[in-house]
Amino acid sequence: MKQTGDAMRALEALILSDGRPGHYSLSEGIVTAIAQVREVNLRRMQVERPWWLPARALSYLVNYGVSPEQILRRVYGVDAYALGSPDLIVSAGGDTLAANISAARVTGAANVFYGSLRRYRPSDFSLVLTSYAEQAKGPNRLMTLKPSSNNPDEAEAAGSRPVRAPGDFPRVAGLIIGGDAGTVRYTDEDWRELLVFISECAELWGTRWIVSNAPRTPDLVSGMLAGMTGPQRAVQQFIDIRQVGPGTLGPLLTDSEVIVCTADSSTMLSECVWMRRPVVSVTPRGWALPANEASYREWLSANGWAKQLPIAQLNPDSFLDVLDAIEPLDVNPLDKLAEELKERLSLLIE
Repeated sequence: MKQTGDAMRALEALILSDGRPGHYSLSEGIVTAIAQVREVNLRRMQVERPWWLPARALSYLVNYGVSPEQILRRVYGVDAYALGSPDLIVSAGGDTLAANISAARVTGAANVFYGSLRRYRPSDFSLVLTSYAEQAKGPNRLMTLKPSSNNPDEAEAAGSRPVRAPGDFPRVAGLIIGGDAGTVRYTDEDWRELLVFISECAELWGTRWIVSNAPRTPDLVSGMLAGMTGPQRAVQQFIDIRQVGPGTLGPLLTDSEVIVCTADSSTMLSECVWMRRPVVSVTPRGWALPANEASYREWLSANGWAKQLPIAQLNPDSFLDVLDAIEPLDVNPLDKLAEELKERLSLLIE
């Protein structure tokens, strides 16, 4: 790690990505927070664990003496020279763990990881970020809201989003729809009731919806949303990810007074909380969460940032009641994360 005399120069940062947008966005959020403290030159490199090498076997190779150069070259196809001379390596997602550790060992850089360490040692990282309280115990651990590169201060300064007063109905609302994932399963009845709900809000209050789907959203549901879109219809804008691709939630996050998010993705939920919007997570009839994830959702709710509501109980009245129980973040989470990282990472101290 380079420290002496480097206080004023830009920090050289390297993001290792497994190609999954959800993981990459977490790394981007961490680096964006660091850039609040010190200028950053960022490079990105994609790494992929080969299908034939089990994650357990890879952790054994890393933990028990195979050289980092060999791990990088034989597993990831990365020549150590290609890493350059980073001051900091950042990644998220289990398939990047071995690459992160090996790259840090080769370069001497500080390294940060977001996620669960699984079979790897905490001592192999400068800092581990997690959203799970049980995994945040340790000197180099930090529990945080899932990071995002979005800056809510900048978004609000650039827009004219009206703020909903308690008891008022939302004039513009956002809806982010996912789909079946893990132990979360939606029935046809769940989808029907969710779409009926947004139509009821439009008819009763004149609410107009900005809606986005996800890659796992059933095509039938996406098709129905497309049919509900247009002037004088419930959906004023449908961000169809099948056509526009990922990373296109901007208008929904910046223009919506409140946001409804299906319960299958805590990343989507966290991104909305990060933007200081009132967020209601709607749950299907068939759903369950691992204990760590359930604890994270409870933490969001206990802070008042997001609340849950079963789709089976979703109607305009219950929606307003839940909205009035939400108190969005009153600080910029990007600034908060920046300060926490500055306290934990010596290379950010001038």
